[in-house]
Amino acid sequence: MPIEVASAHLQDDEFLAAFASCKLPPEFFRHGDHLRLAWLMLSRHTLADAIARVRCGIQRFAAHQGARQRYHETITAAWVKLLATHTEPDFAAFLRENECRLSVDLLHRFWSPQCLATETARCEWLAPDLCPLPDPVSPRNSRKEGLLPL
Repeated sequence: MPIEVASAHLQDDEFLAAFASCKLPPEFFRHGDHLRLAWLMLSRHTLADAIARVRCGIQRFAAHQGARQRYHETITAAWVKLLATHTEPDFAAFLRENECRLSVDLLHRFWSPQCLATETARCEWLAPDLCPLPDPVSPRNSRKEGLLPL
């Protein structure tokens, strides 16, 4: 099933502004939009900062929607860390190359479903229990600015 990016009609900065201000309608923030948010944060910030910004943003957005309980720390950080292992030049290329793998099945290569279902995994980062995550590549924002070679 193709990944829908419901916010695709918005330019990156428009999407980020609407998300940050909680003016983005919830129907425009599906799985594909979560991935887009992570990609954009990784393209503008270090991995640690990207994780923090995605975390805070999704928590704020969920609270604004009255769905604070839906936030899952391990899943959120896992997707950011997994996207940080990719070198595609842009989000569209990333989706084209990887769309068939971007489901919960990918997470289950690293975490058992039982582990992800725990309250601990929901509330705090829980390292994979099956297989370590791959190492991140050089930050995309550094490549963009020409600071680090690939």
